[in-house]
Amino acid sequence: MVYGLRLFDFSHEEAKFVLTLSEKVLAYMREKGQPIYLEMAPTISECCFTLTESPSVHVGMPKNQEDYHEREIEGITVFVPHDMPSNIPLTINMQNYFGYKKLYVMGWKLA
Repeated sequence: MVYGLRLFDFSHEEAKFVLTLSEKVLAYMREKGQPIYLEMAPTISECCFTLTESPSVHVGMPKNQEDYHEREIEGITVFVPHDMPSNIPLTINMQNYFGYKKLYVMGWKLA
């Protein structure tokens, strides 16, 4: 099951941006007791295409909090960048590699 909160379009118009957290992420973040934040990857622009890779997910507080919207999802504080596209439903999920837990974004579209 995935929990989430409808986040409002950052132009404060109709709500259309959805960010959800998986059950694994909720349990892990409740255990850690810390917020998470998304960080946008740089956009690559070449002659015939523009590409932005999936945002990375970090545990803790962002360095420049004024560049983020602070939201709460199921009791977890999530910082979302102001420049996050609002037309893509995303889920933060977690993978476990030999005891190392990695948070990542699902649902990102490269094009």
